[in-house]
Amino acid sequence: MQVTALAPRLAAAQRQVFANRRMRIGRSKVSHAVAWQTGADGVPRPVPACHTGWWGTGAGGELMATRWPVTCRRCRRIDGEDTTAPDVLQLELFRLDTPG
Repeated sequence: MQVTALAPRLAAAQRQVFANRRMRIGRSKVSHAVAWQTGADGVPRPVPACHTGWWGTGAGGELMATRWPVTCRRCRRIDGEDTTAPDVLQLELFRLDTPG
């Protein structure tokens, strides 16, 4: 079977895995909202909504579906949620309420 024939099947499997779920990247305990990005081959793939960088194709298990609530402050901000409450699972690198 050619690789191009596998791509739609992989996309369908990923849609099923990430349906109504959030995502973790690798061993991180931060939970991200799921967005879909179409690759150069025209196949949609799950990505963190905040577009946090990660290494891999996603097919190797780097992206894991979870039912945990979204803890990524950037993803929560994109979703319009309150990001002022501290989150114990994500370290604060800088204050979001800085003027500028």
